[in-house]
Amino acid sequence: MSYQQPTTISRKARIWPEIPQETVQLPAPPQLPQAPQPSMLTSVLFSLLGTGTYALIVTNNSNGRAQYLFLPFLAISGMMALGTLTSYSVQFIGTRRQIKRYLASYRRKLEEAEERLQALQLQERQARIEQDPPFVLPAASPEWYQELSIRPLIEQRFDDQNVSLWARRPDDPDFLSVRVGMGLRPASFSVHRNMHHDRLDVDRQLEEQNAYAQQLQEKYKQVMVPLTVSLPEQGPIALVGSKERLTRARNALHAMVGQIAYHHSPEDVRIIILAPRSQENAWHWATLLPHTIQYDPRLSGENNDEHEGKRAVAFGAAEVLEQLPLISRELGRRELLLGDSRRDEKQPILPHLIIVVDHFDPETDLDQPTLAMPVLKPEGGHPLTTTIPNTPVDYRPHLSISPLKRPEMTLALTPQARLGVSVLSVNASRAEVPTTSKLIIDLDVPPQGDTQTPQALLHELSPTPPPAVACLELDSVPQQALTYFAQRLQPLKAMSTKRLELRTQVDLRMLFEPPLDLAHYDPLSRWSDPLFHTTDSRGNEKPTMRIPIGLKIGDEVQYLDFLKDGPHGLLIGQTGSGKSELLQTIVMALAIAYRPTEVNFLLIDYKAGLALEPFRHLPHTIGFLSNVSSPALIQRFITMLRAEATRREIKLKEGKTLPRLVIIIDEFAEMLKRTDSVLDELFTITRVGREIGMHLLLAAQRPEGIIATRVRDYVQYRLCLRCASPEDSREVLRRVDAANLPASIPGRGYLLHGDNQLDLFQAARVTIPVTLEQLYHQPRTPSGKHVSLDPTNDILLAQLTKEKP
Repeated sequence: MSYQQPTTISRKARIWPEIPQETVQLPAPPQLPQAPQPSMLTSVLFSLLGTGTYALIVTNNSNGRAQYLFLPFLAISGMMALGTLTSYSVQFIGTRRQIKRYLASYRRKLEEAEERLQALQLQERQARIEQDPPFVLPAASPEWYQELSIRPLIEQRFDDQNVSLWARRPDDPDFLSVRVGMGLRPASFSVHRNMHHDRLDVDRQLEEQNAYAQQLQEKYKQVMVPLTVSLPEQGPIALVGSKERLTRARNALHAMVGQIAYHHSPEDVRIIILAPRSQENAWHWATLLPHTIQYDPRLSGENNDEHEGKRAVAFGAAEVLEQLPLISRELGRRELLLGDSRRDEKQPILPHLIIVVDHFDPETDLDQPTLAMPVLKPEGGHPLTTTIPNTPVDYRPHLSISPLKRPEMTLALTPQARLGVSVLSVNASRAEVPTTSKLIIDLDVPPQGDTQTPQALLHELSPTPPPAVACLELDSVPQQALTYFAQRLQPLKAMSTKRLELRTQVDLRMLFEPPLDLAHYDPLSRWSDPLFHTTDSRGNEKPTMRIPIGLKIGDEVQYLDFLKDGPHGLLIGQTGSGKSELLQTIVMALAIAYRPTEVNFLLIDYKAGLALEPFRHLPHTIGFLSNVSSPALIQRFITMLRAEATRREIKLKEGKTLPRLVIIIDEFAEMLKRTDSVLDELFTITRVGREIGMHLLLAAQRPEGIIATRVRDYVQYRLCLRCASPEDSREVLRRVDAANLPASIPGRGYLLHGDNQLDLFQAARVTIPVTLEQLYHQPRTPSGKHVSLDPTNDILLAQLTKEKP
């Protein structure tokens, strides 16, 4: 594959699809009108009986006159029967028509409700599929993808215009929520059915409509959507598949890793693959993902991305055994961070580590136990074992058990979301599932008769587990699609969200403009840099005594100005805080920026002088004293300093220009304990330091009380690295912030200067671990290992020492 120009993917405002939360009210069954009462038919019957009786009397009476007397009664009875029958018929027909209208209206309202439910269901399905689209679309689109607008991951744009790429952030509710397939889940909307509970009987005429309403209520309770599992909440997740289902389980795991890589930035998620050598071809695509670059907490995000030579993808015993200690070390570091009271517990530890453990077959992927050598019984009898191996001893690393059972994975398998680690594993049986797993995706599903058999069941492991969730379609991705996907992601680079944070390592050479090129370093050209010089009214060039010493937030250069911030200063930092490195940085920055005729050094170390000794041969250095422990040597130093102050006063009165003298005293607190009067004498000599060009910088591990009370009135700026206690920090900075600086990042500190201006910065270093290729433009060694070189001693000092004042 040809080289591709890296593309930076920036954070964008996330546009969430609208998921309906509506409650649809099904119409209540109508109150049907009552049909005419049967008593009306009884009246008609009696009227007809009376009419018949009158008719019988009339026909059987021979008296003609009497017959005419019964005729009115006969007519009245007939008319009453006919009227009653007509009234009953009119009421019955009207009621039937009214009932039909009620039933039709009820049906129409139910159909309108179903149309609304269909729209809500389609809206939710579309929203869910937009949040978790499939990796690829199958050749024969299943019914649950119908009517949806779907763009699978493999067809997405892989550039900064794609708003869904790496869109999920640690504070999002779906962070590390990973799609596994398709299944039925409760709908986000609800269906509510109103019933008249005071009606004990249900009209038979409403049975069909009520059955339809009941069907709607059941049909839209669930929606076919992508099934997702939350990795931080579930602990280790195991995919279980035996025999031929093991391949399908591995394919599903590939799809899950692809989903993680698409939705999450390498800034937030890193992936570690532990697989047997037999699965190297199947997992080769993962070596191209930017998420599998080996994470190193000592490096910034950008430096981690640039270190692409090492991938956290291990195949076979040797590579897995090399990767396991790295995992254990990183998780041990995170466990210590959790116990740090200064850490904000609400902030997750990033990046989140996804450890993927493939199935290791005991017979083909794991090493078999070696045959034992003969061992005699204590009494000298026959050997307990008699088989002697006839093959040479194999000294390569052996992996005889699955990585899931290795002690290095203990913390990773501990269900503790705050550690920022999740484990995904493929297992051939339930017996291999980690004991701390809370969820298994079981592919060994028995046939379920006439109903559709799901491809997997999601079981929660708890004493009172909920019903298993059926995955009707388990995701699977072809190997070619995975390779294409990884190749598209490979040149992408996440825009660091930590640009407004401090770097953990700063190279002094990078603070100059242009950066120092050790291969072509010329001290004379650097000494003429106008950035560090100014011109007086007479046109004479004068040093500004302003030097870069580190970086502030946002990669802004932190300067130390000996004239505006000084002339005198104090540097406090406990053992391991980077105090010696900062002293070296200050000396080296002054030597790079200014000529020996502009700045001189007087370097004093109470102890062995290891930090300042490399600078004793600089042309700037006029004096170097170490092991200044006896009162006699201290007095000698004071006498020498008093003579130098007197000489400077005389020379300045004569109008001569003298180089400024920077006096650095390391471990000054120890010197002060030996000779209490040295402090007063020292500041008496240098009380007019700015006028005579003398600058004091006192360095100590702790303020020791006496420094805080007596030096405070003499020094103008204070450099404070990590302090041993809040009290020490308060004595130097009048606040406890320095006690909360991270112990794992040496060189992190505060500069208190000016009008109580406090700057947090990362001190630059003059001894940076670099490669030979970076220093000498030579190819790397075959091992590719980094060597810790000291450019101060090797190159810069060598060049500076050649130049004489």
